[in-house]
Amino acid sequence: MMKTIFKCSVFFLVSLFSCSVAKTDGEPEVLKKNNMKIIPENPTSKDEISLVVYDDCEYNTLVDVKKTAKTIDIEKQFNSQMKLPCVQRNDTIAIGKLPQGIYTVNYKLVDISPQSTNPLQVSITFDLSVTK
Repeated sequence: MMKTIFKCSVFFLVSLFSCSVAKTDGEPEVLKKNNMKIIPENPTSKDEISLVVYDDCEYNTLVDVKKTAKTIDIEKQFNSQMKLPCVQRNDTIAIGKLPQGIYTVNYKLVDISPQSTNPLQVSITFDLSVTK
C-alpha cells in the first residue's frame, strides 16, 4: 500500500513540476490544463476575485500576491529537500477586487531548496478580464 501511495505521489509531483505554459487569450485554457480556475468565472469590478488551485500540495505555501498596474504576480514556494508527502487540497488564493480592465496574471511555484538545480517548477501566465 505504501509503495502505491509513494508511486502516486511521485507521479503527481513529476507531472506538476514539469509544467511551463505560455500565455493564452479568452477563458484561459492554461487554467484548465493546470487544474486551476478563476472565481467568479466572469468577474466584474464589484466581485472579490480568487484563483483556485485544485489538488495543490499542502506544503506549497503562498508567499506573495502582488498587484502592479495591470499585472498580478502570485508566488508559492516549497522546499523539496524536506521530502514531505504531497497531501492534496484545494487552495483558494484571494486576488481581491479589481477595476475594469485586462490583467496579466503570473503564477509561479518555486522550489527554495538550496539543492535545487531548477528552482522555478511551474510558471503560468494568463489574461484575466474584469468587466464593469
